[in-house]
Amino acid sequence: MEAWLNQLWDNLTAVSLPILVLGLGFQAAQTCFVALAWRNILRAAYPEGGVQYDKTLAYYAGGNGLNAILPASAGTVAMLALFRSNIKGATVPGLVGATVVENIFFGVMGIAVYLWLFLGVAGSFDVHLSWVSDHWVATIIIIAGGVLLIAITLRMLWHRAKRTWENAKEGGAILAHRRVFLVQVVGVEAISYAARMGVNATFMYAFDIPVSLQNVFLIVAAASVSSTVAIAPGAVGAQTALANVVLAPVASPAAISAYSIGQAVITTAWNVAFGLVLLARQIGWQATRAMIHVHKDTAKDGQSAEPDALE
Repeated sequence: MEAWLNQLWDNLTAVSLPILVLGLGFQAAQTCFVALAWRNILRAAYPEGGVQYDKTLAYYAGGNGLNAILPASAGTVAMLALFRSNIKGATVPGLVGATVVENIFFGVMGIAVYLWLFLGVAGSFDVHLSWVSDHWVATIIIIAGGVLLIAITLRMLWHRAKRTWENAKEGGAILAHRRVFLVQVVGVEAISYAARMGVNATFMYAFDIPVSLQNVFLIVAAASVSSTVAIAPGAVGAQTALANVVLAPVASPAAISAYSIGQAVITTAWNVAFGLVLLARQIGWQATRAMIHVHKDTAKDGQSAEPDALE
């Protein structure tokens, strides 16, 4: 922990104050706009539930902060538990449905970014499709086997998924109002996505990495992949490794590592501080500390915190 704090201080002092403030401003804006989208989704799902933006922001930001220091998405579980206990009429399946709705835009953007990068790199199809043309029989067998496996899996899961969606669809009530969904969820999350790109561009500039639309998208894609493997707080190790791969043509390994580690450490520290302060203002410092210790103890025991947290 001491080494991580020393690293944080070194990275903070490596960035000028105006740039640091701008980058953290973008980071805060990203959090605030995603929280606004959450508020809109939950308000549509539970119009009589007393959904308020300040509480939604505190729970979402607090969940982000907890996710930065706890394993197994414990912060997300805590956020859903707080929604469940503070929104009148909220149910666990309904909140799961709301989570699906909240992730629609980001899922589509993730796919779009990967496709854009793949199609934008000259020779990508030649590299990836050459094996197909040389081994077309094996390719057909693999594709046919994959389709069959997917069909069997979908058949097995269909009835269960249908029952789950029947219970969860209350959380997706806003989807019934297409214009409202596009404005209050997609539009708001698009602004948060732009703020996220602003974070990347700001810190790239601070660490002398060439700032371009493609380079920013490369970092967004790398962060999406690395976030699934939390090697260190904020998945610093995975992000650094992937950043060195995707930015290799435009910067030196030393510059890329300094940028990747610097941005990850600074934004992680900010998420923890910003989120836990807002959460503590809503539920108190004692409750916040107790929540951290409960999830830490649960993780040590190798158990899932979800069932108890959401009951």
